[in-house]
Amino acid sequence: MASFLDKVYASSPVWLQNIGISLYGFTWKQRRFGGNFQKYVSEFRERETFSKDQWHSYQEGQLRKLLVHANEHVPYYRKLFQDLHLATRDLAEFSLDDLSHLPVLTKEVIREKQDEFLAYNLNEKPATYLTSGTTGTPLAIKFTREGDRLAQAAYEARVRNWARVNFIMSRAMIGGRLVVPKANARPPFWRYNFVERQLYMSAFHISPANAPEYAKALNHYQPDYLVGYASSHFFLARLLEEMKISMYEPKAVLTSSEKLTPEMRCTIERVYHCEVFDGYSGVEACCQASECEFHRMHISPDMGIVEILGEDDKPVPSGSPGRIVATGLLNYAQPLIRFDTGDAAILSEQDCDCGREMPVLEELVGRLEDTVIGADGRETVRFHGIFVGLPNVKEGQVIQDSIKDFRLRLAVSDNFNDADEKIIRSRFEQRLGKINLKFEFVEMIERTERGKFRAVISHVRRH
Repeated sequence: MASFLDKVYASSPVWLQNIGISLYGFTWKQRRFGGNFQKYVSEFRERETFSKDQWHSYQEGQLRKLLVHANEHVPYYRKLFQDLHLATRDLAEFSLDDLSHLPVLTKEVIREKQDEFLAYNLNEKPATYLTSGTTGTPLAIKFTREGDRLAQAAYEARVRNWARVNFIMSRAMIGGRLVVPKANARPPFWRYNFVERQLYMSAFHISPANAPEYAKALNHYQPDYLVGYASSHFFLARLLEEMKISMYEPKAVLTSSEKLTPEMRCTIERVYHCEVFDGYSGVEACCQASECEFHRMHISPDMGIVEILGEDDKPVPSGSPGRIVATGLLNYAQPLIRFDTGDAAILSEQDCDCGREMPVLEELVGRLEDTVIGADGRETVRFHGIFVGLPNVKEGQVIQDSIKDFRLRLAVSDNFNDADEKIIRSRFEQRLGKINLKFEFVEMIERTERGKFRAVISHVRRH
């Protein structure tokens, strides 16, 4: 069904695409911001005054509720707890320290046993969200309406509100959706969601030739704030500055998805004359970290229990890098307990001047990817959607050898076929136009010293 709708969208005129996006926006606005959303926002705000002891008590209570629920209603955890000889009464008395006795959950296990993670006591069909799939088959994460509203309330209270904006304001988004289906399309390189006053701009068409068109759209609509990929906003801002194009002043720019470097922050702030607020989260909604007014990145303890672990799965001290392993406290439809996010961070040893007794991340580690340079000068980092709906792809790595020459290193299952390869080629051309794409099949993609692999490697540099 999704594939059919994608084809209909791609073949429709721009005005009809705008209507389709607006109808989609209406549906999701009701889902995310209806019901108890405002109540949840107030509760997230109230908890910001918690002391460390209060946070400890709150997390422990929420953890016990989650574990009991998982044991009673989620097949994967019921079997896991049986194997560990943990009964309901044990889980109802679990402490935060006891959490380390449970195994770390990997993405591979979720992919292999996807259906076993879904609670069977739901009174509605949950919505499914796909992770970015940058490095392989995306995870399908399921949420009920209440789970959605809780996650959105956390984002509203701790991301938008800390940046002094809110969900009612207009915004411009640069994200991974293919709102402009063709790589060589002509302007407009955006679509408009009238319901939410959202200008959704393509991340795949930012180039020297197209930058003035992006500027024209932003200066025309003048959205209250900008949001989306850190790299995409940086690429666009740098081009606008080089071309000496004057821009209107939004209230804030909210970046995510990649590490925001000092150069990126300064460039964006110079061009738009406003503050940049960086954030970290994921579709899994297990962990959220966001910048306060002092631009220190606080973890939200009521979103999830975050552990920073070494390769031995033991906590690392503050000031040392480790893997982000998180237990989500909001999603009862598909609980994720001690989930290895695949990201790394360093906990700060210092409290924040804002006075909130919420843990501070000193740095997100290793989230920078190489930039792919297109023939027209466009710059792209994240290849969102390349592997969506391709379960035969385990891992994928993009290597750019020249402007037109690419290699795709793939670890695949035995069922990988010509149809899969054709879909991948088509998706690359949607993002980059005509290129030479060579497939290389490997057992496993080479890891770094931290046990991860680089999703994108480019040997082409910007002139």
